[in-house]
Amino acid sequence: MSPNLTLYAALVLYAAGTIVALATLFTREKRPQHIALGLMIAGFVAHTVWIGTICVRTHHPPLTNLPEAAGFMAWTIFAVELALFIRYRVHAASFFVYPLVLMLLTVSAVVHEPFVKSPAAISRLFITHILLTTTGVAGLLIGLAFGGLAWAQDRALKSKHRGALWDWIPSLNVCKMVSYRALSIGFSVYTLGILAGILWSYRTSAELMDLRVKQVGAVVAWVLFAVVLQAYVNDTYRTRRTAIIGACAFIAIVVAILGIHHV
Repeated sequence: MSPNLTLYAALVLYAAGTIVALATLFTREKRPQHIALGLMIAGFVAHTVWIGTICVRTHHPPLTNLPEAAGFMAWTIFAVELALFIRYRVHAASFFVYPLVLMLLTVSAVVHEPFVKSPAAISRLFITHILLTTTGVAGLLIGLAFGGLAWAQDRALKSKHRGALWDWIPSLNVCKMVSYRALSIGFSVYTLGILAGILWSYRTSAELMDLRVKQVGAVVAWVLFAVVLQAYVNDTYRTRRTAIIGACAFIAIVVAILGIHHV
């Protein structure tokens, strides 16, 4: 079976699930949300088969180029979102997470790069670097999504005006707790990934960093996420300033992801 078949199947199912989920912004019924979740889970199964097929064919984790890393990140993000949904029943996260998963997997489908089949040609340190950074970024993006929910909930409470998300957002404390934990864990793992990347760069080029777009974006994102995390510690995470910094951190992460190239 061609890996592209399961990739495109996952993409179609994710697209359908995202559309159905976004449509629930105009209704308070939960059934469409359940349908959207079912479609996303079906896409997740196809996504998992795609990743497994790559691993079998190449004999290494799918982390050696942009399509693989973007696909693995999308897989990790949805896996975390699914676990959080089972634990907290947060429907509103779908409005942020589902489109993000769809966009990342679209990158995997659009960008064509050959898979490396020789394990000897791949640095284990490089794989560790990509694994840690992609996992860390997944946690950070989940944290941003729940931070956005906390910000929307806080704005609604202060203005006493129920927005479209009101019926889908859990309590403010739940949003804050999940966001802070996701950001804390994601930031720690992401930091380890950056350190592994610096060590890999030093071993391969005798330089700590060659300051290409990917590296600059990753470091800028690290700094901005550190500021966002500090805002949680200071209990100022619901301010407009923190929201803007979070948006800038997201952009920096996107720049870093798009800068990933074949090892």
